[in-house]
Amino acid sequence: MIAKLWQGLQVGPARASNEMWGAIAMTWHYIAGELSLLLGELQEVARDETIVREISDLRKEAETVSFTALANIAAESLALANDMCELSLAVGDSRGFTRQLSICNELWCFGVSAGLFCDD
Repeated sequence: MIAKLWQGLQVGPARASNEMWGAIAMTWHYIAGELSLLLGELQEVARDETIVREISDLRKEAETVSFTALANIAAESLALANDMCELSLAVGDSRGFTRQLSICNELWCFGVSAGLFCDD
């Protein structure tokens, strides 16, 4: 729904009322901010400096890209969280795995509820 409204505004903001434009922009900022927050949580449990940098880059992108690009950022974030889980399992870090898996689940649920992922 939000993506459809956003695409409609791309055609011409004059077609939408100021209130609608404001609501959509605020929703977009909320989704970007929430994604950045989840990435921050993931960054806290990252053990590898390369992964920390990748997460940092994804956070910056999430805070600056257009709404339509957020789905790609969310998908990359989910893939990175999955990789972190696999790495933790490989080294026997059950605590790290549990926390990373929890954040991975939060990313998935958030992505579905925000309309960034399809739950099929």
